[in-house]
Amino acid sequence: MADQANVDPLALWRDWVANSERQWNAFLNNAMATDEFSQTMGRMMDVYLNVQKQMNEVMGRYLQVINVPTRNDVMAIGERLSQIEDRLVSIEDAVVSRGQANAVGTPLSNAGAPAPARPPRTKKPASS
Repeated sequence: MADQANVDPLALWRDWVANSERQWNAFLNNAMATDEFSQTMGRMMDVYLNVQKQMNEVMGRYLQVINVPTRNDVMAIGERLSQIEDRLVSIEDAVVSRGQANAVGTPLSNAGAPAPARPPRTKKPASS
């Protein structure tokens, strides 16, 4: 009777779980070490990749039908914006460097060349 009172049910359960885990680990490690397992996993990975490719194509067509841009469309727009920003920076640098070279005070026209000289203003506005 004294032995039954000292038995811890949680300790028995922990021992059972640890033994079961050890046995399953040994079994699965042996199973995964075989060539058949490797071949099966390779075939499963091929199937998964094909399904993923098909899903991407189907989703791309669906998004095209409902007129929503795909991830590739958004990425392409991002690349184009980046190129435009780079070109703007180079244009700004060219304008600034031309402006520094033209520091005499001659205003620049839209094309970057000095504006043509204007005739002197001789007529005075009428006073009120």
